Amino acid sequence: MRPKAIAAAAALIVTACGQYPGVHEQAVRSGEIAAGPAGSTLTEPGAVGGTGAGAGGGGGTAAPGGATDLGEGAGAGGGGGGPGTSGGGPGGTGPAGGTTTGVTSTVIKIGIHAPLTGAAPLKAESFNTGKDLYWLRGDNGKPVVIHGRKVQVVFQDDQYNPSHARAVCQQMAEQQQVFMLLGGGGTDQIQACAQYAASKGIPYLSSGVTEIGLTKLPNYFAFSMSYAAQASLLAQYIKKNFTTDGGRVAVVATNTPNFDDTVAAFQQSFPGVKVFRPEKNESGTSMAGNLCTGTVKRYDVVFPLTAPTYYLQMAGAAQCRPQYVGVGVTMGLDTVARTGCQAGRSTEGARFFSPAPAYADSNQFDPGFRQVAGSSADDIMWLLWASSKAIHQGFHLAGPNLTREGFIQTMGSASIKTGILPDLKFSPTDHFGASQVHVLRNVCSGSGGNYVTEAAFRSSF
Repeated sequence: MRPKAIAAAAALIVTACGQYPGVHEQAVRSGEIAAGPAGSTLTEPGAVGGTGAGAGGGGGTAAPGGATDLGEGAGAGGGGGGPGTSGGGPGGTGPAGGTTTGVTSTVIKIGIHAPLTGAAPLKAESFNTGKDLYWLRGDNGKPVVIHGRKVQVVFQDDQYNPSHARAVCQQMAEQQQVFMLLGGGGTDQIQACAQYAASKGIPYLSSGVTEIGLTKLPNYFAFSMSYAAQASLLAQYIKKNFTTDGGRVAVVATNTPNFDDTVAAFQQSFPGVKVFRPEKNESGTSMAGNLCTGTVKRYDVVFPLTAPTYYLQMAGAAQCRPQYVGVGVTMGLDTVARTGCQAGRSTEGARFFSPAPAYADSNQFDPGFRQVAGSSADDIMWLLWASSKAIHQGFHLAGPNLTREGFIQTMGSASIKTGILPDLKFSPTDHFGASQVHVLRNVCSGSGGNYVTEAAFRSSF
């Protein structure tokens, strides 16, 4: 792959890339985040998923293309707290004892952390616009209001560091008095903040990445399937479309305990696959010789469970052009597709599971997004819009007497349909509420490339 293309990818690709060496291990030793099984640690960050907020007045209906009417006259469930709850001050409580910190009669304040700086920063312009877009214009171009309340955002850069992420989450909760916290990316950062939030009874939401350290948290809810859960679907997909011979399939997974459950689940679903576990600081070009003998394929299908930069390096150096198929969020960003296409069309035809359809097809799933986002829209803003729609429904279902305890209880049995994200159905014992994926395909055209939606809302293949 051309060095300039790799440099561009490293600068632009969001989340799920590397992390400062030793940061996670230091955080584990200090007790700020949990170790993995048998004392192992988590070092690979995860995926885009947070959302943002804005302010304004207007109606309370769902955005165009939404699956549920959220008008203020609709029935609401699972409220919590008593009539007339307002609060919003430090440690505020409703008359029934529920915590109303961050909630007044007119405002719900939420806090978001995401890596705007660090080893793999978010594209700041897209994030800064996208985090507010739905809340400002999600009601047919007007601001969203939920049971008479506007949504207000507090944002902190977690610097792609779990210790700093925990610190800024504590700051948002204790000093800026947010009602809930959302993780915008990075498994270690998400885990650190989710565990802090659990210790304080604060609701916490993010995209699904690892299950380690999160599955038993009562306050944690994921917008998408975990990587381990997606692995069995991926095996089905490969068997149906490419090969049933496990010996012709390779997994290239970064050597971190964070990916052990996903690799094990894939091996169980697809016996005989070859597994390579490169170290996180290795270059992807070194893997090409394991995949190819010159232009001859050693494996027909390769499942990359790595940072996008590693994948792009590997694909650019592997002259035999195996079929790439995988899971995650950032692998399905157009930045990845475009960079691979510009480097000899090395990623052309790659397929990746994603929690949202491709940005190129957004009008088919919610035309309201493009109508208000305009020509500056991109797939990061599209993912933020989708997450915001899900949060809107959660707030609506929790009712007008909003408390942290009531919201957590409501989400524990909530069913949410956004028309973009997988349908979510949470239960008291399963807070990874999704059972569907979208399949994105990398297409190359001219000097550029992007993803298109090959299949939507699939729970089997």
